[in-house]
Amino acid sequence: MKRALAAFALLAGGCSEVTLSALTVPPPGKTAHLDDEDDTLDLSRGIAIGFECTGSDDGYYGPCRDAKVYVDDPEIVAAYTSFMDTLAESYNTGHAGARAKTAFVIVGLQPGKTQVTVDTKDGNVTLDVTVTDD
Repeated sequence: MKRALAAFALLAGGCSEVTLSALTVPPPGKTAHLDDEDDTLDLSRGIAIGFECTGSDDGYYGPCRDAKVYVDDPEIVAAYTSFMDTLAESYNTGHAGARAKTAFVIVGLQPGKTQVTVDTKDGNVTLDVTVTDD
């Protein structure tokens, strides 16, 4: 019931928003931290993080639609589209049924800073990414 109310509140608001949520955790002693409020991602070199993308725009709420990921400096991180075997509910001015979740994987390749942009039909978000050698 709380999920339905939250979805309704987003639908009624009419604003466009893309939310990223971490799906994985790093191994002990390594870093993989996604801060979706500050739009930052901290990674250890050689570590990957998976995250899902949820969008809300113009009456729609659910997995991001037509999502793509771009990396400013591909020598610092690599980005991949991920396919998940789970579904998420979607709403489009009413219940629209289950859709495949939208997810990505980012891998820290070498220490440095770059930006990763997730661009969707529902809006976009740019992450400031820092890769450390720990």
